[in-house]
Amino acid sequence: MFPLLEVLKSLAQLSLAQLSLAQLFTATVIIVLSPILTDRIAAVRSILFSNYQDYFFPQLTMIIEESDGFSQNQLYAAARTYVGVLFSVSRKPRHFKCRRAIKGEKLVFDFVGEDFYQKKDIAREDSIIANFEGIKLEWKSRAKINEHNGETVSKYFELSFDKRHEKKVLEYYIPHLLARAEEIRKEERVPRLYSRGGSGLGEWLSINFEHPTTFEKLAMDPTLKRMLKDDLDRFVKRKDWYKKVGRAWKRGYLIYGPPGTGKSTLIAAMANFLKFDIYDVDISSINSDLDLRKILLSTSNGSIMVMEDIDCARLEKGGQQNKASSAKFTLSGLLNVIDGLWSNCGDERIIVFTTNHKDKLDPALFRRGRMDVHVHMSYCTIDGFKLLATNYLKIEDDHQLYRQIEVLLANVEVTPAEIAEELLNSSGSSDDVVLARLVEFFEQKLHVKAKAAELKERLKSADIDVDAEGLVKFLKQKKLENAKEKEVEQLLNSGDTDIDAEGFVKFIKQKKIEDAKAAEAK
Repeated sequence: MFPLLEVLKSLAQLSLAQLSLAQLFTATVIIVLSPILTDRIAAVRSILFSNYQDYFFPQLTMIIEESDGFSQNQLYAAARTYVGVLFSVSRKPRHFKCRRAIKGEKLVFDFVGEDFYQKKDIAREDSIIANFEGIKLEWKSRAKINEHNGETVSKYFELSFDKRHEKKVLEYYIPHLLARAEEIRKEERVPRLYSRGGSGLGEWLSINFEHPTTFEKLAMDPTLKRMLKDDLDRFVKRKDWYKKVGRAWKRGYLIYGPPGTGKSTLIAAMANFLKFDIYDVDISSINSDLDLRKILLSTSNGSIMVMEDIDCARLEKGGQQNKASSAKFTLSGLLNVIDGLWSNCGDERIIVFTTNHKDKLDPALFRRGRMDVHVHMSYCTIDGFKLLATNYLKIEDDHQLYRQIEVLLANVEVTPAEIAEELLNSSGSSDDVVLARLVEFFEQKLHVKAKAAELKERLKSADIDVDAEGLVKFLKQKKLENAKEKEVEQLLNSGDTDIDAEGFVKFIKQKKIEDAKAAEAK
């Protein structure tokens, strides 16, 4: 505005005598204030232009917040998906984030967070422009920051557009955004695995869920597998039916069975089959029924909420909690979430409970409408074994050892996880060698089972009541007491607890006599 170089040149052409005091003062003011005036004039010019724009072309700004009270704002979730695509087709802002997920093929773009601008101490310039039927729409991502700890309190989008197009934006553009986001979700989106950050009740953190398991690769009963696929397929196609009969569009599954039978793997197959996100809920981090409701309402539609090992909560009837419980919410609170008023908040949702001990659960959980489908993941059968052999060994046809293996599997308890581990350890060997080793593995298990049955029968005939868990602990303790340090190490590594059954029974009898005498003397 006031070129400093020109002022200096003009002053240089004049002698000191020719300059009056007023001229010197004016020149000094111009030299000192020139940078400041330049910035101020630019700011004034920007304000005037903005006021001109607001007067002749008034703008509206729509705020789309991440959550709406308790629940997640579905419009925000759709906008996040939609804006992510805009980065690929529109001019990017001055600052933006770029990443590629593990095993991902495409680059993913996003707005830079508030913390970036705070650390850099620079103004935000991060809008992205969309065009819809000749209407210019400006998207911005913003967040509310806690001034005390600097953590993000909430996130929201700002959508700005000309006031003249308000009706068209609300009636046509927003529905277009929702429909387009749904198309993107179905066509391109990989399911995501969510988990609560911090203490378990913070913001949901997520990664791409790229588990390779499908129903086709799952080692479970073929009839049960087919039933489960049909049930899931029927559920997602019956939106209108649920609305017609006045029921919440949700479904509950109870998956139970011994450890290693594939309960978590089945959940992965369900998510891949439906293309649903998974919300992994840690029951030990839930401090109240209110926390449980918040977790449910913060999940998105088209998702699976998983609560593993639900028997560990040990909740009692009437809302009373067992003192030994690791969770702090009540049974009534849990039932209200899965089958009460709060269960109607959201659509197309699946709730999955898993447990190793179905008999420990309260029968109230089994009622229809709560856990609609009970899935028993049993020990491996011959059908499951053949599928594992196909997956690991590529054996498509029948094998001469299959008949022997079928007989062994009918008499021993072995999980798919155990068989898979044996197959992995035998990789590189021929099919015949691998299957022969598995036959030996099953025969060894059968031998251990027979020894345990023999010992149990001897104890029973001797009228000695010893629980199995206590017996195992006793045997290990006795071996530790009688073994040298080296033998102890070998015992712990091998898990060997083989003790002569007849001698053990005699020892127990003698022990009972000694205990009786001691009690009588006392």
